[in-house]
Amino acid sequence: MDKALNNIIKNARLFQQDCRMAAMILTRLPGVSTDYPENRNIANSYAAFPLIGVLVAACAAIPAMALSLANIPALAVVAVLLAVAALITGGLHEDGLADVADSLGGSDPAKRLLIMRDSRIGAFGVLALILVLVIQIACLADLLAEGMTTLMGGWLACAILSRAMMALQAWAFPPPDNSGFAHSVGRPDMRVMLISMGGGFVLALMLSGSLAIFIAAGCAAVATYGFGYLMNRHIGGVNGDGLGATQMISASIILMVMAAA
Repeated sequence: MDKALNNIIKNARLFQQDCRMAAMILTRLPGVSTDYPENRNIANSYAAFPLIGVLVAACAAIPAMALSLANIPALAVVAVLLAVAALITGGLHEDGLADVADSLGGSDPAKRLLIMRDSRIGAFGVLALILVLVIQIACLADLLAEGMTTLMGGWLACAILSRAMMALQAWAFPPPDNSGFAHSVGRPDMRVMLISMGGGFVLALMLSGSLAIFIAAGCAAVATYGFGYLMNRHIGGVNGDGLGATQMISASIILMVMAAA
């Protein structure tokens, strides 16, 4: 009995480390430690990505709910929702999407990687961000039209599942080279990926209360793998920008499914 209890305590402490590492990777929240534990594989943090999705979505929801209660127009409410979420993450995922889109102008994998590492944003990146954000704003506004509870359910499900898809992507496809974010974090093993996917699915189902989660998760998983295959052909693997783009693309698909349900 004591041995089982000790194992539970040990695993809980390890998962606490994973949560802290995931918060360091995915957010720019003040007070989050910037030192990785030396005795823990950074890739294990993928298991906690869905929980960070809950944290980001919940923080962003507070000002949005206040604005909604003040009868602010729906489009403005959901725009603030997305803006606060981007502020919390430091625009990490949006930057990845823009970089991947800009790399379409490269003629070979080496040039495409060079474009992705350029801090400047090009026309392709701007267009990609506008199109994806318009999709998300339209879907969120549609959910808000059905009530704040419906909006929050869809928003939380989107934030959770889209970050679980990052674990699926990192597990399925290797980084294109030995530098950059994806390489430094490492690839999760199947156990970590399944914890992220399974835990994310259960969390999304509980918090949304919608059976549309089954369809949303399935569509997002197919899109994630398809995008990973294209990235593999494009630059030889999935880098940090590709993981950020995975979050944005899968989030848009999940929101479209939730809005259509």
